[in-house]
Amino acid sequence: MRARRRQGFTLVELMLAVLILAIMMSIIYGVVVSTVTAARRVEEITSTSEIGPAILTQIRADLEAAFLPKPDGEYFVATKRAGAGNNRDRIDLVSGVMAYGPENEIEVPRFHSVNEVGYQLLESRKDPGFAILYRREDYFIDADPLKGGRLTELYDRVRSFSLRFREGEVWRDDWNSKTQKGLPKAVEIELKIQVTDREQPAEQTFKTTVTFVR
Repeated sequence: MRARRRQGFTLVELMLAVLILAIMMSIIYGVVVSTVTAARRVEEITSTSEIGPAILTQIRADLEAAFLPKPDGEYFVATKRAGAGNNRDRIDLVSGVMAYGPENEIEVPRFHSVNEVGYQLLESRKDPGFAILYRREDYFIDADPLKGGRLTELYDRVRSFSLRFREGEVWRDDWNSKTQKGLPKAVEIELKIQVTDREQPAEQTFKTTVTFVR
């Protein structure tokens, strides 16, 4: 007599198959999570590494286009400031960098070849010890070139923003175009920012120097 063919699976075999599948899924899930986490950390570090040079490039462009509409006015002023044990310097100037926008809420937006520009830091409320770097832009030049305009946030985890100015053969920490009778020979910029990877915090420092033809 021919034996009957076995049909289906036993309960033990089904439970064993489910267990093996669960183990495989947990392994795959762990690999996926690790890969996504690593990719996110690399992306955060890369983006932070790129934003430092990007900010300095913007500042350099503004400074290289700096000029004095009048030789005896305050059109290039920088002050030394401190906060949370670090430098919180500020600079305001008149620059020939092109900008686009309305001078007020009524006028139609247009291109402006001469503008007030500035950089300043405000303390971060959510991250004590850090500051937020802002770029100030005010279209054209008004009666007070050191104030007004709009602030645009550039980065919110800044440790320090330091400026030094070359006068003759020495460096000074502040500058006033009215007092110093013109622009400095050079400006040294140092920016310290915090990498946004919170598992392994790291501070990065970026430097550049802008020279002026006088």
